[in-house]
Amino acid sequence: MKQPLKVLCVCAGLAGLATAASAANIEAPLPDNAYITMGGLDWAWAYPYNSDHSGFDLSYQSAYGWRLATADELLSAPSPSDFIFDGANVPLGGTDPISGATFHVVDALLTGDAACATPYFSSGSWNHCDWGDAPGNLGPEGPWWGQPGAETYAELLVVRVAADIPVPAGLGLLITGLGALVGMKHRRKAS
Repeated sequence: MKQPLKVLCVCAGLAGLATAASAANIEAPLPDNAYITMGGLDWAWAYPYNSDHSGFDLSYQSAYGWRLATADELLSAPSPSDFIFDGANVPLGGTDPISGATFHVVDALLTGDAACATPYFSSGSWNHCDWGDAPGNLGPEGPWWGQPGAETYAELLVVRVAADIPVPAGLGLLITGLGALVGMKHRRKAS
């Protein structure tokens, strides 16, 4: 009788650890399908609306270049619909299996998979992006947090400089080969 009780206690302890871990932010780089790239910046929908963003946490993700957007950057911020794309981390009506991210949906404007990165920036139990509070989505709160001229704010975006896109090795070889052909042509004309 004591053995099953020990097993039950161990299982309950592990479940408690799993619950505590899910409440903390995820200390891992954001997957590519949890953010978008626009205007030379990567944009992540990083936190749901609350009046002071008291659970927002950049301590880990800042090492990967993530930061709050400046007022100038927010003037050209993406719209909520820009975060909808096939293969985004939160499937329509579902939950991201890796981070647990979800969308709170209040209207029908969310029509496909969408990118939400809140669990990577939350020091508490937040794991959602609130689609209804996003700018232009009938939300009562207003534009993205920090946008100039706003009296109230809604969801929070973070940015980082988009990674340089490397020139594929094949393209470099093609350019070198074309240069060699041009050089050979000039040699023949000189002879």
